[in-house]
Amino acid sequence: MKTVCRSAWVAGFTLLELLVVMVVMSMFLLLTTTVSRDALSLHGSTKARLTTDRHAAAFLRQFEADVSQRVNRADAPVRIEKQQGNDGISFVTLRQGYAIRGSTAERRVSLVSYRIAGNMLERAASGYGFGKAPDRPDEKVGRLALKEVPETGPEPPDPAAFQAIAPGVIRLEFSFLVREGDRTVVLGRRPSDGRQIIAVVATLAVLDPDRRGMLDDSQIGLIAAQFPDAFDNILPMPSWEQIATDLGYRMPGFPPAPLQHVRVYQGIFTFPNLNPVP
Repeated sequence: MKTVCRSAWVAGFTLLELLVVMVVMSMFLLLTTTVSRDALSLHGSTKARLTTDRHAAAFLRQFEADVSQRVNRADAPVRIEKQQGNDGISFVTLRQGYAIRGSTAERRVSLVSYRIAGNMLERAASGYGFGKAPDRPDEKVGRLALKEVPETGPEPPDPAAFQAIAPGVIRLEFSFLVREGDRTVVLGRRPSDGRQIIAVVATLAVLDPDRRGMLDDSQIGLIAAQFPDAFDNILPMPSWEQIATDLGYRMPGFPPAPLQHVRVYQGIFTFPNLNPVP
């Protein structure tokens, strides 16, 4: 009687096959990780862009609304604070403002003011009473009498009246389109006669607020200082955009993430000449 010995061989992978499988899986995992990282980076950049767009729009929409209802008279001049670094502006509008405590004026306009303080853009709106009741003409006849306003424009509101409306805006610069004879010119300085202003151009640099925490106030101020004051005959936008692109090279010791998320915006706001004073 013969004894049949069955083979103890068990089917399995060879070492070469295992190595091939491991290489393929490693490549798949590497590809998946790269795609996920790129997707997250793209999502972060898109979110940052939307955030800076939103903060720029918060200023541009508000400023346009105020300018469109500006009191357009010689006794309500605009106060323009041109200075090294961030500019400021104050003017009277027909928009309702907060009441001034103790004022008995029956009708009010609003004194609005914009400034950069604490590395963020702030706006104030304060009630601005009309003249004394006996001196007030009928609203339907002649000109309303505002309380006395200096020739240089209204004094800025009380500091307590300011509120942050766009924390991402770290730099604000005003330029002017001015009529000189039969031509329109660009001025980076304050016009000697505010009645010549055709339009105000606001240029702003916005830092993604989500990246602000990576910097202290002095660092944010240094970033804002990279954007120069306006010059005559040219608007700041082109040079500012190039500066924003080059911030990583201009400021090598800074965290790169905030520098990559500084963007520049510009708005042009019609500022018609004042009506003749009767």
